[in-house]
Amino acid sequence: MKLLEPITIRGVKFKNRVVMLPMLVGMGFRGSRSRAYYGERARGGVGAIIMAGVSVDVFANDEAWGKPGGVEAFLEGVRGLTDDIHRTGAKIGVQFWHGNRFPAGTGTPQDTRGALVAPSAVDDKRALTVDEMQAIIGTFAAGAANARKAGLDFVEVHGAHGYLVCQFFSGGTNHRQDKYGGDLTGRMRFGTELVAAMRTSVGNSYPLFYRIGAVEDIPGGITLEESVRFAGELEKAGIDVIDISLGRSAGTGGVASPEAGQPEGTFVPYAEAIKRRVKIPVIGVGRIKSPQVAEKILADGKADMIGIGRQLIADPYWMEKTAGERIQDIIPCISCNTCSEPRATGGNLRCSVNAATGKEADFAIEPAQKSKKVMVVGGGPAGMEAARVATLRGHKVTLYEKQKELGGQLIPAAVPPNKEEIGILNRYLAYQLKKNGVQVKLGVEVTPQLIEKEKPDAVIVATGSVPMTPDIPGISKNRVVTAVDVLTGGGNVGKEVVVIGGELVGCETADFLSDQGKKVTVVRRGAQMAAAMVANNRRALLNRLKEKNVTLMPGVKEYKEITKEGLVLVDSDGKQRTLKADTIVLATGAIADDRLSKAIEGKVSEIHVAGDCVEPRRIVDAIYDGARLARAL
Repeated sequence: MKLLEPITIRGVKFKNRVVMLPMLVGMGFRGSRSRAYYGERARGGVGAIIMAGVSVDVFANDEAWGKPGGVEAFLEGVRGLTDDIHRTGAKIGVQFWHGNRFPAGTGTPQDTRGALVAPSAVDDKRALTVDEMQAIIGTFAAGAANARKAGLDFVEVHGAHGYLVCQFFSGGTNHRQDKYGGDLTGRMRFGTELVAAMRTSVGNSYPLFYRIGAVEDIPGGITLEESVRFAGELEKAGIDVIDISLGRSAGTGGVASPEAGQPEGTFVPYAEAIKRRVKIPVIGVGRIKSPQVAEKILADGKADMIGIGRQLIADPYWMEKTAGERIQDIIPCISCNTCSEPRATGGNLRCSVNAATGKEADFAIEPAQKSKKVMVVGGGPAGMEAARVATLRGHKVTLYEKQKELGGQLIPAAVPPNKEEIGILNRYLAYQLKKNGVQVKLGVEVTPQLIEKEKPDAVIVATGSVPMTPDIPGISKNRVVTAVDVLTGGGNVGKEVVVIGGELVGCETADFLSDQGKKVTVVRRGAQMAAAMVANNRRALLNRLKEKNVTLMPGVKEYKEITKEGLVLVDSDGKQRTLKADTIVLATGAIADDRLSKAIEGKVSEIHVAGDCVEPRRIVDAIYDGARLARAL
């Protein structure tokens, strides 16, 4: 297997071809959480880890570090992390960027000091002088030297995603007329001089990576042909590895973290084109999740190394399971981008499919002190995860599901366009129950009497939720169906459809129905459609709805009545109107189904409630509930 083959880069041996890509996860570099997070991925078998992007100032500038001891104290702390990683046999590097798109003084590792600057006076930024540019180049050189002192095995320059280094290369943002602008030769100069300075500072036995923005979707932006030429010049300047990504996005095209629905290896065609130009290794990236796809990319000669991001957030042991041919045990990333939320919120890292992500230091699955007889009621994500973890801890677990199949809300959630991977998660959880010997009883509705008969030591209730029906005159008419009915094939839908409810479920149901040739209108009271979605996924979904001519009507003031003609409402302008519809689809939310948990209060010594029967939420909350409660048994 080529994935397992070692590769030596400037004298440094990497044990295999898998690289964990840099992702902003709000961890820092020195604390126990970051050491546990990166350490788990290293123990999971990756050949190399590129830590989350950081302002180069943090590694080079005492003022930017801003804490006692300055940069030297910071580097001493980083050595603790690098020592952890090296004990596993993995290599670890850091990505440097100049985050000029962000205001200084935010106090984050991404904070770049000084004024907001750019190659040219664009986007309300001041154009850099040549002296200032040379100072920035010097900062990269000093930062690289300090990274080597800290025990890091390599440094990557962030020359993508529209940050400063990328902006110099892009004709869309570099309008200079001196030797650092103008034609392609001028636009490449800042990057090549920066690399040459770093090479001088670290010597000839230290690898340097470069993340290139291969293409852009902005006017005058980077083309692949330009990137191919630039890669050759970077190789001459002293770069050892080219890591492929995108440049700046106008918001209508490329996204650096491809959404569900994009092919695995999204950016590999760019890597293949660049690999034909250079002799140094090239990293292929873009939603690579399956070992089969990763192996084929290498076998076909399209890349020399495989970069994996979110899939390693989902499963730190992806590489170990791949090497051991335990493919069914890989926790599947569903590309939901929940892991990107810390970037926007400053919150802690979470993963929809792995409750331990971001909590590796204190969320290990430990053997129970005493084995218990456990009933899990409900075969949705919360119930299945609870049963899986409880069994691994040594408890004797039986899971009951009143339907004839496992999955709960995962079943309808996997139906809309680009959501098929939720079905993979469902199959993964079901397989883990079977593999670990959980007794599963389908088609059994649990009653207080059954629980009394079975006499469990503990009950985990994960009975989910039921659709909420709004109080609208005429809603009981037989042409009103729920979104769940539509997605599971239980609701007949006419040609013209009005969906009431414009959050995730309503918009995805509209996406599904439009693919069936239906004329769809989505209405909601809120001011924005799908407001609670992760930003990247929301943009992609709304773009699809627009392309499919789905009508979106936010800001509805009142639903007046459902008649034989359709839905009568008062729109955002206060005007009453009738939306013609053959079918009304309700996507108006859900309410917790807590009937069983209430019925057995005081009748079982240990009761836990998980998932939507606590409060209807997302997959990430259901999985976390199940994992947390099973760890507490």
